[in-house]
Amino acid sequence: MKNIIILLISIFFSIQVSAQTQEVLPTDETSKTNLAGQYIYADSYFKKSKTGIVLKYAPQLTTMFYGWRFVVYNTEKFFIGGTGFTGQMGGPDDTGTLTTAGFVAGYDFTIFDDIYVDWGITAGGAGGKQSGTKTISEGGVIVEPWFGFNYKVGEKTDFNWSTSLFMMPNSKNFNNALSFNLRVDFVID
Repeated sequence: MKNIIILLISIFFSIQVSAQTQEVLPTDETSKTNLAGQYIYADSYFKKSKTGIVLKYAPQLTTMFYGWRFVVYNTEKFFIGGTGFTGQMGGPDDTGTLTTAGFVAGYDFTIFDDIYVDWGITAGGAGGKQSGTKTISEGGVIVEPWFGFNYKVGEKTDFNWSTSLFMMPNSKNFNNALSFNLRVDFVID
């Protein structure tokens, strides 16, 4: 499991570095220039950032997570940033939370006019404790690949629904837990 996680991170970050070293060439859609002769990328988020509110539901964990995400597009389609979320562990008679934070790297591409695919990986750390009906203490490295779809719901607002897989090799409860995610992103100029 740890070798798979290291392989996923290595592949993704080598693609990211490769994309940063390539010049982004204009397409027919984006070949507009300003008065200084510089290209203007009309339909992309190039050189923009997004911040978003995240809601995650992991059915096998009976946990609802909430948090945030912030990303900056460093090429026309690749982005990097950070995320963090927290949520209550256990049922009504339990107390405790699990909190995670991580580095985000991803890629998106348009499939229809206002719909595009969003995929990537989050790598970071997580920790938490639950007490009540049973005591659980969890923590360690978390790697979370995701795949989803974004819908533009306004000029500077996106709605995203995705699925992701929590991979925490040091955790008995959270390793290989499937999560369903909803996110609202706001584009920041």
